[in-house]
Amino acid sequence: MYYRVGSPRVAASTARMSTDRIVLDLSKGFEHYPANDFTFVEALATSLDTTSRTISYCKETTSEEERLSYHALIIATGSRTYHQAFSQSGNLSTTLDAIQDINTKVETAQKIVIVGGGPTGVEFAGEVAEHRNGKPGWFHVIKPNAEITLITSGKRLLPTLRHSIGKAAEAKLIALGVDVTYGTRVTNTSIENGSTKITLQDGKELQADLYVPAHGVQPNSSWLPQELLDEKMYLKTNSQTLRVDTAGPRVYALGDIASYSNNNIQSITDGQPVLYINLKRDLLSFDPRSPDAGPKGNDKIYTPETRENQIVPIGSQGGVGAILGYRLPSFLVWLIKGRDYMVKMYGVPMASGASVSREFTWTEESTN
Repeated sequence: MYYRVGSPRVAASTARMSTDRIVLDLSKGFEHYPANDFTFVEALATSLDTTSRTISYCKETTSEEERLSYHALIIATGSRTYHQAFSQSGNLSTTLDAIQDINTKVETAQKIVIVGGGPTGVEFAGEVAEHRNGKPGWFHVIKPNAEITLITSGKRLLPTLRHSIGKAAEAKLIALGVDVTYGTRVTNTSIENGSTKITLQDGKELQADLYVPAHGVQPNSSWLPQELLDEKMYLKTNSQTLRVDTAGPRVYALGDIASYSNNNIQSITDGQPVLYINLKRDLLSFDPRSPDAGPKGNDKIYTPETRENQIVPIGSQGGVGAILGYRLPSFLVWLIKGRDYMVKMYGVPMASGASVSREFTWTEESTN
């Protein structure tokens, strides 16, 4: 499993964080399950048939499709980024090759253009700038070794956080030698003599030795029936129960693939107890005589967190962010996430299964 939360630091340089830290063995998390009760299949999902209730997949070692029937199905195929170094999608060797390639270019590039005003773009810009230009100090202004530009189409950085936090992020990037450009988009790129020619929305052209799109994600939904997808190609998911109602009974979605998600970790962690409890209710209430009937009583309802929740390291010395609406000082950003991008706190427990080992209970269920 590629723990992509840590990808901005690894993509800047594996000298800052090695790939071994964020490439985790997912299979170990399932070793304690009886072999007769659990099967781990590493493959690419290719299609879903909701009528026959089967999923088709293809293993990397063969070109032949295989099919698997399901009684219940959880769809959690996530999303992909526009640069493979930040993405969990694709095979691991492709991702590692992308990391090696971007590392090599970071070391030598004189002009670096990064696109994206969200966490990935800001974090990566901070990591690259600190790696190439050094760390600023109280009485030390850095002398940039590379010209680094961060472009965002928005009016500010980190738009899910308050304006003052976005301005603080800008100040930290400027101190690291990053130039921030607002309110424009990249409309075209082309490779010329080993460098990238970048055309902006206003017609301005830039040349870059390294161009990195670090903005947004695309749902991994191409294998799903079109009628199950919304206009943005996300899986249409009941935003309260996390069921995929149009796919038939006992089908659920979790994380970036689902239309309820805000494309962040919290949408996953907050959604897990809702999915698990409603899945358990559906399984325990199943009656072969009425296979499409739902459970009696009340479902557990997903309630999205509307308070600010985002932690963004900018280099290795601190950063910006907020938790539950409370703004964090730079030191706490370093303490919580900036040291290792929460590999020990979140990545390792996620891969081992420790983060979801406890049973979620639902005490408000009605039996009427």
